[in-house]
Amino acid sequence: MNTVSPGLLKRTCMRDHIRDVLVARILDGTYAAGTQLKELSLAREFNVSQTPIREALRELEGSGLVTSERFRGTRVRGADSAEMRESYELRTMLEVRSVRLAAPYSPHLLADFDEYLEQMDCAVKANDSERYIDAALRFHRRLVEGSGNRTFLGVWDSLLWDIRGRIALRKLAEKGRSLKSLAGSHRVLLTRLHAQDAAGAAEQISAILERVSSAFGPD
Repeated sequence: MNTVSPGLLKRTCMRDHIRDVLVARILDGTYAAGTQLKELSLAREFNVSQTPIREALRELEGSGLVTSERFRGTRVRGADSAEMRESYELRTMLEVRSVRLAAPYSPHLLADFDEYLEQMDCAVKANDSERYIDAALRFHRRLVEGSGNRTFLGVWDSLLWDIRGRIALRKLAEKGRSLKSLAGSHRVLLTRLHAQDAAGAAEQISAILERVSSAFGPD
């Protein structure tokens, strides 16, 4: 039986944590385009060896957020509002196709959506935006997973929607747009999923994601 060593598991968790922190800094503008990310400096900041730093930077390079050049190191490529809107166009394509592939929707899949929507509603009532965001992202990832297309899910994960989606929804909140109405839009989506209305569900997903991506439009 293959087992994962405690050391490797700890390093993997640290790599993921470092990656998420770096992505958040890039997407919220803390690290502007052109900023050099030095492995040694980051290792000192996070109090780790350079190995998890190097692994995290390699993942960011794969997502297109940084570029690495020999003798020049790693620099932030950046993710401006235009790039974020473009990433939402790709996400919309993935999720619209996923909802069509997932049909007919199994009772188990629908039960998962019911649970996530209940969590979203509870978060809205508690005025807990972070809890809402967690549930909403699980809802949408489950939708892609339900398609059965592993490549779709891999692409969805590679775009780091846990970070991108969180920033988008925070921006909406900053603009005074209520998460309550977004939860209502998901309730409409769930109604269409329960009705096995794939075309209607796809249309609703497009509307939801277009609204969220408006966070990166003109104020």
